[in-house]
Amino acid sequence: MDFGISGGTKKLLRDGLHRICTAQQTLDRILPIKHKFGITRIANVTGLDRVGLPVVLAIRPNARSISVSQGKGSTLVLAKVSALMEAIEIWHAEHFDRPVFFARFDDLSEQHDFIDLTRLPEVRGRTRNSAERLHWVYAQELMSGRKVLVPVEMVQTDYTHPLFPGTGCFPSSTNGLASGNSELEATCHAICEVIERDALALWHHGSPDAQKSSQLDLNTVDDPICLEALRKFAEAGLECFVWNVTSDVAVASFMCVIFDRQSETDHLGLGSGTHPDRSVALERALNEAAQTRLNYISGAREDLSFEEYSASGRAQKMTEFAVALSGPMPSLKFCDVPSSSNIDLESDLNFLKKCLWSAGINEVAVVGLGREEFRISVVRVIVPGLEAPHDDEGYVAGVRARRLSGEGTMG
Repeated sequence: MDFGISGGTKKLLRDGLHRICTAQQTLDRILPIKHKFGITRIANVTGLDRVGLPVVLAIRPNARSISVSQGKGSTLVLAKVSALMEAIEIWHAEHFDRPVFFARFDDLSEQHDFIDLTRLPEVRGRTRNSAERLHWVYAQELMSGRKVLVPVEMVQTDYTHPLFPGTGCFPSSTNGLASGNSELEATCHAICEVIERDALALWHHGSPDAQKSSQLDLNTVDDPICLEALRKFAEAGLECFVWNVTSDVAVASFMCVIFDRQSETDHLGLGSGTHPDRSVALERALNEAAQTRLNYISGAREDLSFEEYSASGRAQKMTEFAVALSGPMPSLKFCDVPSSSNIDLESDLNFLKKCLWSAGINEVAVVGLGREEFRISVVRVIVPGLEAPHDDEGYVAGVRARRLSGEGTMG
């Protein structure tokens, strides 16, 4: 498959986004075909909260995984596009239709290259056996240009039962699944997401002192769109804390928490974002924090447990971020966070590859999932060596997280 990522594509730097066309153009293209992906309803739930940052739901009643996708943005159009594209990319992964091998690693390894399986995240309670028959699919490895086999389990998202043979050897999630107006745009977005999940895992494995020192002084933020989001939080009576969770990969990554200290029932809004441009990364984190609050307020997501709505569940989340509620004022300046603003997507991809390589990450595998009939680019990216999402059930800390937990230092 031609991934179409060899040529540079100039970006429109508008509304805090780095895309090749406007959000309205994307919406005009995908809205008429939303029914083809089982999307029956688009709901603007912004008004359920007092923040005012736009949040939209895209609902697929017959989904094979999550039936409610959420979208956010600084405008309602951006939020609609975000929700629709998330639903569409998950649909593509649910309806995975690429040719696969069902065979043992030992039977394929002499004639086919594999991604480095030893650097893929482990799953609690499941050991891997090279003699076990598993499903594999071809991917393009971006660092070397090789064609490699990767586990189908890390690509598809059909979680209906019965599960296919060999399930459980590798983590299953939507990490690294992304869509875009081109394969290059989707690929850059997917790589950023995988870097983001790795950065969050490392931050959570760090010491309280390290976490505290990473807190951002919000008075130093100078991006207009981010400042507008912060203003809305303040006017809604919400406190906002942001941490620079950028890892040794050196791609700007932030984590944000918003909450009402006086309320005994309000939920935390937790968000994160990663992008070469620190302003875009922070905007994503702030918008996602508003979106998460509306997760709980709307009650629409079926992947939220009852415990999360309980007083003890809320208290547990508050305790997790208590490091922000006391101590000296943060001194980390926004301008001290690494940033790279490029005029085209090819430069973004080269920047991301260089950052990963410098951190000792030498493979980036991409599986194209887009279909010609829809002309929407969807990819799944797998990056051996980076941490899996730390909050997933079955998460096992990898080498990078274990080093931060006391088994040596990051090198």
